[in-house]
Amino acid sequence: MGVEVHDARWLTAVPGAELVVGLDEVGECAAHGHRVTVLIDLVPDTVPLLRGMAAEAVGKGARKVRVRPYGVDRVDLVHAAVELNRVAEDDAVEVRFDVTSAALLRADPSAFVRVDPLVVEADGTVVPICAGLERYALGTLRGSLDDLVAGWDPEPVRDLCRVALGRALADTGPLVSWYEHLTRTAARLRTWC
Repeated sequence: MGVEVHDARWLTAVPGAELVVGLDEVGECAAHGHRVTVLIDLVPDTVPLLRGMAAEAVGKGARKVRVRPYGVDRVDLVHAAVELNRVAEDDAVEVRFDVTSAALLRADPSAFVRVDPLVVEADGTVVPICAGLERYALGTLRGSLDDLVAGWDPEPVRDLCRVALGRALADTGPLVSWYEHLTRTAARLRTWC
């Protein structure tokens, strides 16, 4: 199971985890010798700035660029995908765009009913899949991540994924922001309780 941490202090507790930080933290983390993934939140205002932000991150030492869309329309998702392909080619850096194709959702829906990766937030809270799912947290990392996983029931997260999948399949665009569907569905389920 993949693990990403959002603060370098958790790297010793979770060896082999991916360090994911914001653009403002890339330089410092890279200077300390960490292998850094920059997380860029893509919102409507940042779509035209995406290429420059990614290039800045690579210049500061990011080895991977990850882009997470929020509230971006279908046209901007396609535009961002094209720009990120250019970034990968021009900067020779691995790029991850947190979207999927609607065709893939339809072809293999079971691949989206899962509980990984695990995310260790800056405060040590461990959540499944992505930030925004704190309601489904495994707990706070104080000792062993394995102990947290062993005492955790992942079935509510799988149930969330199934509900979000139904909503995502109703999305008619070619690209779907899967994590955004998950976090919005989790927020809606919380208000219905």
